[in-house]
Amino acid sequence: MDPSFDAELRDDFLVEAGELVERLGEQLVGLEAAPQDAELLNAVFRAFHTVKGGAGFLNVDPMVQLCHHAEDLLNEARNGSLLIDPARMDALLEALDLLQSMMAALAANDAMAMPPPALLVRLTPPKKGAPPAPAPVAAPPSAAATAGGAIDDSEFEALLDSLYGTAAPGTVEPAPVAAPAVSNTINDDEFEALLDQLHGNGAPAPVVAVAAPAAGGINDDEFEALLDNLHGKGGTPGQVVASAAPAPMPAPAPAPAPARAAAAPAETSVRVDTARLDALVNQAGELLLLRNRLLTLAARNGDSSLSSTVDELNRVADDLQNAVLGMRMQPVGRLFQRFPRIVRDLARQLGKDVDLVTEGEGTDLDRSLVEALADPMVHLIRNALDHGLEGPEDRERAGKSRRGTVTLTASQRGERIVITVSDDGRGMNPEVLRRKAVEKGVIDEAQAARLTENECYELIFRAGFSTAATVSDISGRGVGMDVVKTRITELGGTLRVQSRLGHGSTLELTVPLTLAILRVLMVRVGDRLLALPLSNVDEVFELRPGQDSLLDGRMVAAHRGRALVLGDLAGWAGVADGAGRHVVVLHIGHLRLGCLVHEVIGREDVMVKPLGHLFAGTTGVAGATVTGDGRLALVLDLAGLADDSGELLPALRMSA
Repeated sequence: MDPSFDAELRDDFLVEAGELVERLGEQLVGLEAAPQDAELLNAVFRAFHTVKGGAGFLNVDPMVQLCHHAEDLLNEARNGSLLIDPARMDALLEALDLLQSMMAALAANDAMAMPPPALLVRLTPPKKGAPPAPAPVAAPPSAAATAGGAIDDSEFEALLDSLYGTAAPGTVEPAPVAAPAVSNTINDDEFEALLDQLHGNGAPAPVVAVAAPAAGGINDDEFEALLDNLHGKGGTPGQVVASAAPAPMPAPAPAPAPARAAAAPAETSVRVDTARLDALVNQAGELLLLRNRLLTLAARNGDSSLSSTVDELNRVADDLQNAVLGMRMQPVGRLFQRFPRIVRDLARQLGKDVDLVTEGEGTDLDRSLVEALADPMVHLIRNALDHGLEGPEDRERAGKSRRGTVTLTASQRGERIVITVSDDGRGMNPEVLRRKAVEKGVIDEAQAARLTENECYELIFRAGFSTAATVSDISGRGVGMDVVKTRITELGGTLRVQSRLGHGSTLELTVPLTLAILRVLMVRVGDRLLALPLSNVDEVFELRPGQDSLLDGRMVAAHRGRALVLGDLAGWAGVADGAGRHVVVLHIGHLRLGCLVHEVIGREDVMVKPLGHLFAGTTGVAGATVTGDGRLALVLDLAGLADDSGELLPALRMSA
């Protein structure tokens, strides 16, 4: 890139091009399934063409070369000269990967190599003879007259003049042109010239309507209509529909003429740097802490007028908090759109036929979660394809369709987002899971015998557990699902599995709607306050005399017909007051743990603050917050609180 260009121009290009490239993976996979889908072909072609234009404006030659070759191949497909077969799709997907790498290099101001010649050769359309003339397309009703025959160079230039005039783009000058005939095909150079005039070198320029226009620009609908007339929906790609010759234009009237194009609508959105947005969220969090403080003071004061004012402040603070958090939201479709490519590549590697179905893409999710969930979701999808789905022959023998289906769904339940990954494969066999867990030393035979069917399914989240017979680059190394569980727990989420032998499995992932504000259950152990993420709290109860006992050297409570492992949070926090008798039941991944505390205070919305480098690496502690009465409370990191057996891990001891 030319260093003389402002970095702001580069950043604007990266944002605009990044949005196009994000969608390309999903669009290309869809195009492979429907290679004659004109709408998809046009969308993919326009994406490469727009990125090429912006890269050309910034003098990023490697990116221009790559996009130009991809564009050539797609244009031939749009003209009906070739079909996008799997080999050509492999080349287009490889070009997309390289384009993403180039954009990352551009963002980092790193050197950028030219595309590999071998890839450019694979993207080059085959040599072809003169194509057969396509059937003519009728002129639109607005055309005054049409005549048979092909358009020569002078007529084509006249058509462009009638569309744009000879002045600057966005204005029209009358050109006394005879009505051109319905087009035959135009050659590549003419098509490129027309696209350049339509798009320019990156940013689309205002375009004039096809019908005889008056001066002025056109809106987006008219621009799309022009593209459709040139190469779009109804006609054969490559054909041009002629417009009527414009009549001489009268002198401007005080009022707008009926033929004048509508003014471009005012912009209704702006781009905001994420750092500014995060700063706003932080300030909203500080206001929330002050709100909690004022609510406590008002309750103690007993002044009705003060309480009324604080109640109003509470309402305004809630509205502001919701508005700020809404600004952080993105549709979960931004997460889902990367998976069609992954499923396509992995299915080919495994020799399986797989359909990917997505539902609920419009469900909103905190933008930080969109990125944080990407890797765990990839693990779940890989597991569904590798372990869940049978091969085509096995499915056929089982009376199923040769094509398996993986379904991704997203929905909102209260303040939680629920994402499921389902497959219609072989399902899980509880007895096989028990046997594998004992063989790998994850549990002993006595423990395995006590497991329920659902608890057997949860074994897949244990570290070192795998049912794969062989090790491959996809699975079988005993890592993966335990990492997924840990990551989801770190996000304040849960992961559960359901399965039916012979019919498939479903993994249900739930996470908080946002990570910016954390809803917690405040508890007391001794004189310390601890905040437990409310999304992991199942219930609270008080121990009755004789309800607790020792089992295998561990303290347990008989609760709801089962033995609930108990952990002493007072001892964990270094408080010498002895264990409490109130129990907070937590689910931490597959583990269900009862935490003993002295008092359950209630729910609060808090903002978690880091404790600093002196407390870095402290297990079980995520940060701290300030309570409504001005005291400091530790926010627990449940992923680091206990091991798989429910044993509380040692934490940093601090003096009371």
